[in-house]
Amino acid sequence: MERNPIFHQTRLRLAAWYTLVMGGILGLSSLGVYSVVAHAYYETIDQGLQSVANALHKSIEPAWQQPGQLQRLNKEFSLELCVAQTNCLPKTTAIKKSITEAANPVNYYIRLLDSSGKLFASGGMEFDKLPITSELQYWQILTDSSGTRYREITLPLYTQKQVSGYLQVARSITDLDQHIAYLRLALVLGLPISMIFVGLSSWWLAGRAMQPVYLSYQQMQQFTADAAHEFRTPLAAMYSTIEAAIKLQQEPKSNGGILDILKRQNRRLSQLVGDLLLLTRIDQKELTGEYQSCCLNDLISDLTEELAFLAVETNVNLSKQVQVSEKLYVMGNEEQLYRLISNLIANAIQATSSGGKVTGFLEKSELYAMIKIQDTGIGIAVEHQQRIFDRFYRVDRDRSRTSGGSGLGLAIAIAIARAHKGNIHVQSQPGLGSTFTVRLPLSS
Repeated sequence: MERNPIFHQTRLRLAAWYTLVMGGILGLSSLGVYSVVAHAYYETIDQGLQSVANALHKSIEPAWQQPGQLQRLNKEFSLELCVAQTNCLPKTTAIKKSITEAANPVNYYIRLLDSSGKLFASGGMEFDKLPITSELQYWQILTDSSGTRYREITLPLYTQKQVSGYLQVARSITDLDQHIAYLRLALVLGLPISMIFVGLSSWWLAGRAMQPVYLSYQQMQQFTADAAHEFRTPLAAMYSTIEAAIKLQQEPKSNGGILDILKRQNRRLSQLVGDLLLLTRIDQKELTGEYQSCCLNDLISDLTEELAFLAVETNVNLSKQVQVSEKLYVMGNEEQLYRLISNLIANAIQATSSGGKVTGFLEKSELYAMIKIQDTGIGIAVEHQQRIFDRFYRVDRDRSRTSGGSGLGLAIAIAIARAHKGNIHVQSQPGLGSTFTVRLPLSS
């Protein structure tokens, strides 16, 4: 399968599409997992922080704006509490140590603000590390000068059913950021690794899926080769018999026309059989050992001279333009390259009406030789340009039959080009002509 470019490219496209689809699915799944896990982390932290804030709020609100009661709050919560940033109360560390031991490196703080949003008292970590925002939101995230982020909840404190202050409780979310960073790293590293395995498995699956098709293709190819080979002997015998009958006929005018028709059709059928055998040999890589250095300058010149009679018969001007000063050589089979260029020139002449022009160009582009066959013929519609290289495909069937075409000329041409590690590209507009460009790698 790897030796056949059509099946190799098809398998590559199937594997690429499968990998692309699976990559999209895995990417969306990873994004979903990341969102769900991150949301779950935030929800857990918010629930714990809200529980702590509600408990503190129930104890602080009755003693709010009663300075004598703040002493009791200090003993009750075992926090370092400073009123108006002076006269700090004695430090007690019972809860502080338990918090540190249970949630290290989590840091908590408590802030009490008056009704205007100014700091009244604070506890826990040093309050001057975090700014007091002008907008007091229920939930918000703050960042201190060292880059540590904190999740903060703000609850109003009421006096006689009016807001007279605010309680702010926050905790460090460094642990959350670390967990999210680890999750993000796992997804970022895991997705490419998964894509590698998906790509390899898709390549294997594409090969398995195409194996029956390839076996059928091989059987059809072998049948075509065997049938074409078997046809050659009877066709040769028929041709010899017709030639002998023409020479031995007593009255040439009576049946000479019939014999000439038989001879012409026999020759056409023999040519078709030869084309099928050539395609089979190219597909099966049976001619690679016959490659040698071939001069494209000589091929262009010889073909221009040899096909001049065909151009004269149809009143078409056939010319060449060699736009390189040196000789261009490629490694290949000279007979096949001759057939490649002659097919393109012959097709161009047949597609060009009387008085038109067909020009063969020889150019050089970096490491490639470029052969361009340009005509001023009828052109090819866009919908046909992708199929003209298919076997037995003809754009104008009626015209092809009258001109004797079998639909294999361009198929043979592109098969030869690919066998020589090159390709053929067509540019055409209906009514304006066509240009076939052959790219072949230069021999080093």
